[in-house]
Amino acid sequence: MQTKPPVEISTAVIKALAIFDAPSRRDVMLTIRKILKNTPYAFPTSIELWQVYRQMLKNNFPEHKGIEKVLKIKNVRTDSGVAPITVLTKPFPCPGRCVYCPTEVRMPKSYISSEPAAARALSLQFDPYEQVFQRVQTLERNGHTANKIELIIKGGTWSAYTQEYREWFITRCFEAANELKNPIASPSLQENETNSNLAHAQQKNESAEYRIIGLTIETRPDWIKPKEIIHLRKLGVTRVELGLQIINDRVLKLTKRGTTVADAENAISLLKIAGFKVDVHILPGQPGASRQDDLDSFKTLFADPRFRPDMIKIYPCVVLPNAEITEWTERGDFTPLEGDSLKELLIEMQTMIPYYCRVSRMIRDFPTNDISHGNKQSNLRENLEDVMKRRGIQCKCLRCREVGHVAGDHTNDKTTLFEEYYENAGGTEVFLSIENLDRSAVFGFCRLRLPDLPLSENVQEITDAFPVLKTAAHIRELHTYGTALNINQQDGQASQHKGYGRKLMEHAEKIASNKGYKNLAVISGIGVREYYKNLGYHEQDSYMVKELKNDE
Repeated sequence: MQTKPPVEISTAVIKALAIFDAPSRRDVMLTIRKILKNTPYAFPTSIELWQVYRQMLKNNFPEHKGIEKVLKIKNVRTDSGVAPITVLTKPFPCPGRCVYCPTEVRMPKSYISSEPAAARALSLQFDPYEQVFQRVQTLERNGHTANKIELIIKGGTWSAYTQEYREWFITRCFEAANELKNPIASPSLQENETNSNLAHAQQKNESAEYRIIGLTIETRPDWIKPKEIIHLRKLGVTRVELGLQIINDRVLKLTKRGTTVADAENAISLLKIAGFKVDVHILPGQPGASRQDDLDSFKTLFADPRFRPDMIKIYPCVVLPNAEITEWTERGDFTPLEGDSLKELLIEMQTMIPYYCRVSRMIRDFPTNDISHGNKQSNLRENLEDVMKRRGIQCKCLRCREVGHVAGDHTNDKTTLFEEYYENAGGTEVFLSIENLDRSAVFGFCRLRLPDLPLSENVQEITDAFPVLKTAAHIRELHTYGTALNINQQDGQASQHKGYGRKLMEHAEKIASNKGYKNLAVISGIGVREYYKNLGYHEQDSYMVKELKNDE
């Protein structure tokens, strides 16, 4: 039986790799084989190599970007410029009765304990502090930079949890981020304890070593009301995931979703008025939906100004344990889409996606063992991309065009700033993007919203809470792409920290000013407030705000 390699073996591997300018995974494997030849040792893991490399740096070994890149595990985790950290809330009764949702008593509704993020949460008893703390540490052990945290909170319907629990949960997440640099013996506060202070934790995070630069929750469209909007801003939420599933009232009723198309329209309108990013979930192949129903719904999603989300997750319907459709399937009343039928539907859907939308996920992380019927191909997205490439079909979605996802070296690409205008939910959206000339690679973008003023009276509760919204245009998102860098780190080959963000902001300010808006309000993540302060913005009504100079 092979034994764990000693530190000397990993040290020898690192030194041997240093002769390469940009070692490949094959170079790593060949080097390890050569060094281990005729020894009883097992291959050192990437984590072990990383640990040794870091120790060597402390002992004055020269930094080697090529080694760091090749040792990084799952580079996709941070190649959009931030480190996504997913945490789950505790099990809690969900207001929904959807026939496709699994119901596992020890998990939040719609999640099963074998999903990776869910399994981590369960092992940590859904403690938000531990989930954030340990996930960041794991990413960094695997070679990622994780101090710009995109916090994603999952678990049933967020808005249905008690207000006390929601505030406690997010406070503990901020406290974990604040203490990652210098871990302390932080007490594991229960949700009914009051030692935690949300506002204090948020303020501290503005200048912490590890900052929460975006905060996402998921909820149902029918729970988005003015009071919920106000509370989401208090929590520091910047993006909301909505379970639309399909734009078809007949299907929504059949599947006992408990929401309507009108609920979706209202939710998107309220969220956009307050400047949130909107990410919707779509469920192709669910009971009662024909192929044409799915295509019509998807077409409406982007053709109808009432909807037009910023991001989308496409989750083909599958049959899972403890879901009502298990019985439907066994009776022969439901057959989920899979195989070529599903692939052709998804390919046609992808051709409808505009430049401004990002397909952030395609399929859920359900282990194949738990899927009794439906798609079990875990690399479905990659397979579809290969098929589309062979057919000469190009997906225009943001994720496929992020410079970190586009093959080849784009360091010296010529770039230009594109403007794309579209009407949406009582306003005009301006999608500003810095891309190469053929629009195959995106280096940064900005979502500018020009609301129709004055705002309607039915949102007075929101404008009373946030008076700046009465006269402001919005920046709903600003993002530069490339592998995540430390907040103060510079890298000549990375697309971050090249001034793209400042250039996009200046252009957005000019457009808003020319349109006559008094202010520009940014729905900033807590950890990015310092960035906007450096651009002349100040905090007002939970937004980062700048007064605009109008030429009259």
